[in-house]
Order: sequence, then C-alpha cells, then structure tokens
Amino acid sequence: MSKKGGKQDHKFCPVCGISLQITDTFCIKCGYSFAERANKNKKSKKRNAIIIITLLIVAYFGLRYANGQTIIPKSFADALRTILPI
Repeated sequence: MSKKGGKQDHKFCPVCGISLQITDTFCIKCGYSFAERANKNKKSKKRNAIIIITLLIVAYFGLRYANGQTIIPKSFADALRTILPI
C-alpha cells in the first residue's frame, strides 16, 4: 500500500472486496462499474435539489393559505408579505 502525495494508489471493490488500481473504472473480478456509481451520485444530488425546491414552493403556498391570503399572489409585494411580514 504505497501512497503518492498522501493519496492511496488503490481502491477496493464495494461488491467483492478485491483490491484494484485507483485508475480502474470497473472490477476485474465481478465487473462492478465505478462509472455507474459516479452517475448515480450525480442523479441523486439533482433529485434531492428538485425535492427541496418543490418542498419550499409547497411551504410558501401553505403559508399563504394559512394566513388567509389567496394562493396565487396578485403582485410581487403581496408575495413578499407572505415571507416578510411588513
């Protein structure tokens, strides 16, 4: 286990546990794809951002409804009053 500048030069397959070169993109024993793993991480980050934005929009409309206001604001100033009571 040698190190290059503080970084390891090998990694382990999460499926079968075999030691691989850090530059390998798939496992030579079981065929696990590290590239697919990276794509899944990107997709999950994008999905999480969409969920958070959707929840914020629903919360905004819920606040307007709870305050007895119309769901769709009539003006930008009316929309700001929901968030910042003036």
